Amino acid sequence: MYSRAERFSFAAKVLLYAILLVWTFYALLPLYWIFTTAFKTQAEAGAYPPTLIPRHFTVATFSRLFSHYSFGFRPYLNSIILSVGATLVAVTLSSLAGYGFSRFRFPGRRFLLLFLLLMNLLPTLIMIVPLYRLFILYHIYNTYIGLILIYGVTSAPFCTWLMFGYFESIPFELEEAAVIEGCTWGKSLWHIVLPLAAPGLGAVAIFAYLHAWNDFTNAVVLTSSESVRPYTVTLYRLLTERGFAQWDLLSAAAFIAVVPILIAFILFQRYFITGLTQGALKG
Repeated sequence: MYSRAERFSFAAKVLLYAILLVWTFYALLPLYWIFTTAFKTQAEAGAYPPTLIPRHFTVATFSRLFSHYSFGFRPYLNSIILSVGATLVAVTLSSLAGYGFSRFRFPGRRFLLLFLLLMNLLPTLIMIVPLYRLFILYHIYNTYIGLILIYGVTSAPFCTWLMFGYFESIPFELEEAAVIEGCTWGKSLWHIVLPLAAPGLGAVAIFAYLHAWNDFTNAVVLTSSESVRPYTVTLYRLLTERGFAQWDLLSAAAFIAVVPILIAFILFQRYFITGLTQGALKG
């Protein structure tokens, strides 16, 4: 016979797993719907009641998307360029800032850390007008460098907190020993600290890449030509330019955008989860 405490513990676990299953279903259902609709015919994609499994599996939607609607791969190429550039900026800034906050004590240190945390609470819309004026003033409107800078800088505060927590988990004695052996602080950071902080760097890189990959607000305001615009803006135009939604085309475009991110997350999820948890716990 189980005691009351054991029965309560078993019931709590059952309830917890039930909630997790419902949440998993809620999170995966949109992805399943996009993936299946991308391989449906145009008539089946707009039919009612909807079908959960394609009756007539087809890949003709993808050829229609790229041949007849001038969607092309350019928006995805733009998103890759912007995301990779923003990731490099965010990783560089957050690594240096997180290391400085972790290893050096200076007046206002805690205030600056709190300020970085508060920066993440600011909505993007309140910064759009000042950003637009700055971009025009410095001639970086509708350029790769402008979007890369804004994506990297806006990701840096949260990434700095992650790296700060991760650097705190690395013993300072390792650097002291390296300096005693004749290594400079810069070399100790490059050859000792950063390799040990690889999971944290991986988490920061994935976060910054996803932040830039999924952005829409900054891209639609700070660009004016297809040569720079990422796929999110082009996807929005595909939805609005004809006055009605063609769900098969939208699903095919979203499928191409989502699959690389899912593959990257599956491959690097171990570094992402380890970096987040260790940074949060140690910070």
